[in-house]
Amino acid sequence: MYDHIVGEVIEKSAARAVLRAAGVGYDLRVSLTTAAALRPGESRQLFTILHVVDGTPTLLGFATRAERELARRILGVSGVGPTTALSILSVYSPAEVVAAITRSDHAAMKRVKGVGQKTAERLCLELRDVLPKLDLGEAAGKTVVLPTQSADDAVAALLTLGYSEKEARDKVLKVRERLAEASTEELVKAVLQL
Repeated sequence: MYDHIVGEVIEKSAARAVLRAAGVGYDLRVSLTTAAALRPGESRQLFTILHVVDGTPTLLGFATRAERELARRILGVSGVGPTTALSILSVYSPAEVVAAITRSDHAAMKRVKGVGQKTAERLCLELRDVLPKLDLGEAAGKTVVLPTQSADDAVAALLTLGYSEKEARDKVLKVRERLAEASTEELVKAVLQL
């Protein structure tokens, strides 16, 4: 029904944003990735999905078409709703989701809150052949290194040191390209030396 909304960001939190367009405030549920790209007061375009369950509509907003298309595919998997789809896209970038599902990496999917063994298996089984065909833009050609427990712990440590979530994840990812099997401590030390 709605393809996108262009408007001023009135407010945002980690899981929702309000966009005012033509005098109407649209309440959208968003991923952490999309929320990080929004600034109150800026005019932004969000690509949307109107998801209706049991007569209750939910408007989902995405910063990119690739993220929206990936969310559509994830929502098409039996038993997966908007909360789970947004959780997956909050933990991983679209390219990381495609890499995990293509490799049938159930463990990576289970790291997402609300995704158990059966859902992880279903996601990988139903989307394994579909997702590589999606056009993810510039992220499509990149080799993706998925987070490990030590990388997640390093991000958490950097957050306590004052780094933003995005900055911590970006720096840990950059360091992991050189030190693929590094421990949490080694990752944090390497990031602090950048």
